[in-house]
Amino acid sequence: MRRHYINKSACISVMILILILLCSCVSGGPGSSGSPSSVNTQDPEAVIITPMPYTSGPDVPGTNDPANAERTAAVTVTPDKTETDTPEGESPQEKTLRIDSELLYSKSVILKDIDSGKILYSLSPDKRIYPASLTKIMTGLLTAELLPSDKNYEITKESIDFADSRGASTAGFNAGEITDKDAVLGGILMSSGAECSYTAAVNISGSEEAFAGLMNQRARELGLTGTHFVNCTGLHDDDHYTTAEDLLKLTEAALKNADFVRFFTLDSFKAVTEPERKYQLTLVSTVFSALADYDFGKVNVLGGKTGYTRQAGLCLITYAEYNGRRYVLVTAENGGNKNTDRYHFIDAAYIYKVLQEEIR
Repeated sequence: MRRHYINKSACISVMILILILLCSCVSGGPGSSGSPSSVNTQDPEAVIITPMPYTSGPDVPGTNDPANAERTAAVTVTPDKTETDTPEGESPQEKTLRIDSELLYSKSVILKDIDSGKILYSLSPDKRIYPASLTKIMTGLLTAELLPSDKNYEITKESIDFADSRGASTAGFNAGEITDKDAVLGGILMSSGAECSYTAAVNISGSEEAFAGLMNQRARELGLTGTHFVNCTGLHDDDHYTTAEDLLKLTEAALKNADFVRFFTLDSFKAVTEPERKYQLTLVSTVFSALADYDFGKVNVLGGKTGYTRQAGLCLITYAEYNGRRYVLVTAENGGNKNTDRYHFIDAAYIYKVLQEEIR
C-alpha cells in the first residue's frame, strides 16, 4: 500500500510541474512583457538611424575636419532588411534610393542609371528652372554635330565684347585669334566660354537668334517639352528655361555623340591658336577643377557641366560610373552663389554616397 501511495504522489507532482511549464510558455516566460512590439536589441538587423543636420562650410564631404563625422553619419545609410531588400525579379540597380530631401540644398534633382534606364531618385524633376550655363549642353551638342571640323574659326572682337558686356564667363581667347573646332567645343563644354558659344552659334546659323531657333528645334526632336531657349550661353532671360528631367534627357542624347563625350570628359586641353601664343592656352574643366574638394567615394565622375546665374543658383550635371554602370545626375535650383559653398557639388557627393550604400 505504501508503494502505491508514493507512485500516486509522484504522478500528481509531475502533472503540477507540466501545468507550470505550460503557463510559463503561454505568458512568454519570466520577464517577458508579452507585447508584440518589443524589440530584441541584440538583433543585428534592428538598426536605429538618427537623422543628422546637413552641415556646410568645412563640414562637407571630402574634408578632414573632425566635425565632418556628423555629416558622415547623416549620409551613411544602413539598410533595414524589411524595407530595402531587393524585391523578387528586381535587380539591385533598379532600386529607388532613400534620399532625404531635407538634407538637400537643391530643390530640383534627378538621378538615372542610364544603362538600365531606371530613375533612381527625383525631386521636382518637371519643375521649371533656369539652366544657366547648363544651356551649353545643347550648344555643345549642336557644335559637335554641325560645326565643320575641316575649317578654322576666328574668335572675333564681337564675340569677346558679347561676353564682356554681359559679365559672362570666358575660356580666355583673345580677339582676333584663329582656332579650330576642337578648341571651340572645348571652350564651350570645359571652360564654359561665352565667346566660344557665340563663335559656334554665328558660324553654324549666322546669328545667335537663329541658333536659338535651332536649339528649340532640337529640343522638340528630343521631346524636351518643358524647355525653351533664347540664347546660346544661359545668360538669364525669363523666357529661357528648362527642367531637371529635360536636362537629363538632353545629356543622354549628347552622350551618344563621340565629339561631345570627348570634351565633356576631359579635365584639360591645350588649344591651338594663330598667331601662336608664347604660353599656350590651356582650357580647364570647371567640373574637374572642383572635384578634389569633395568625397565621391568609389563613384568615378567621368565628366559634367557647371552653371550659375543669380536667378538659377548653382547647378550641376555629372556623368559618373560606379560598379560597371553609368549614371547622370542633375542637381539644380539652390540658393548658392559664387560666394557660398558649392551646394551643387555637396548634394552630388551626398547622393552618390547613398548610391554606394544601397547599391552594391
